[in-house]
Amino acid sequence: MELGNLSLSLLMLIAVALAWYSGYKTQIKSKTSQVKENNKDYFIGLNYLLNDEPDHSIDAFISSLEINSNTLESHLALGNLLMRRGKVDESIAVYQKLLANSQLNNAELNQVKLGLVKSYVAAGLLDRAEKLIDELKVANSEIRMKALNMGLTIYQLEKEWLKAIKVANDLLKLCMPNERHEIQVKASHFYCELAEAELEFHHYNQAKDYLNSAINMHRSNVRTSLILGKLEFEQTNYKQAIKTLLRISTQDPSFTTEAFDLIIASYQAQNNHKKLESFIENSLNETSSPALLLKIVNYIKDNEGREKAKEILFQRIERNPSIELLGQAILLNDNSENDPNAKKFHEILIRYLRSKTQYQCDSCGFKMKNLHWQCPGCSEWSFIKPIEAFIEEAK
Repeated sequence: MELGNLSLSLLMLIAVALAWYSGYKTQIKSKTSQVKENNKDYFIGLNYLLNDEPDHSIDAFISSLEINSNTLESHLALGNLLMRRGKVDESIAVYQKLLANSQLNNAELNQVKLGLVKSYVAAGLLDRAEKLIDELKVANSEIRMKALNMGLTIYQLEKEWLKAIKVANDLLKLCMPNERHEIQVKASHFYCELAEAELEFHHYNQAKDYLNSAINMHRSNVRTSLILGKLEFEQTNYKQAIKTLLRISTQDPSFTTEAFDLIIASYQAQNNHKKLESFIENSLNETSSPALLLKIVNYIKDNEGREKAKEILFQRIERNPSIELLGQAILLNDNSENDPNAKKFHEILIRYLRSKTQYQCDSCGFKMKNLHWQCPGCSEWSFIKPIEAFIEEAK
């Protein structure tokens, strides 16, 4: 057995021993044979634990504990331990046995229900978990807060964004001021999920309503600007699209690359070449992002020629060398178009760039190739950033 599991089991033994002693005291007036039977179960559990058989020891400890207010915490701890060890069905059985006991009061039963909700979620029984959460909405503030947070987890798993928003609003009424920001960030993304779904079917008015709600929840959410910029572009509101997308540079400059192509397309749709050139120049002066520099260099190559692109690229390589920029420099070489080796290099470079992780979660460190607003690793929102942002912070 691993050292961590042994330590955890020993801690559980101490907790159960204390609870057993409390239960033992309450049994003094009961039949002597029953007390002896519980003693027997307890020491059987101890024997299993000392012989590195924690699963059997847990079962024996459960059998040795009477259910009452004195032993409730130990039963709850055992249910949680079983869940953490992957024995979800057994964990559920522990909580259901507690719920069937008539000695527990309403407050204690609510604690049991909360533990059962967690086990239901772990087992994927989300509909059962939802029913219990509804029952806990009338509990005291602390239990209700925990239940609502579990509900928020469930509705995100089910992608029930409207229900998740309702729960978020309920939490905002109960939470402490320092907890509001995290809930508002999540709710903002829930609205964005709804907006993207509406935008897919060109339901622009409904999508815009959701985006306005997202902005009201969290004004610094880059995602709202990207979606709203796309919406305005599709409605040919190019001036408003540009205004919205340029806002990203003040919200989080590391995401400017994500908006670059749409900003260029909006200026071109307006035939506003003067402002377009000004945007390119400002972007070139302000950024150190290799990804954005590559986009700028490619734009200059297509519109002002290879020599101008080479000149700008070599200036930037001296200040911010990177594999991507060096690769582009080779491709801009005078003979590269007729050089089979250059073409081969171009193919290798493209494959390399496509295989490279582009984003990282600031919360858990999870890395990914494509942008996700909710981290696949830790499920947090708004912690995903382009890898380059982490490099800049390190510098």
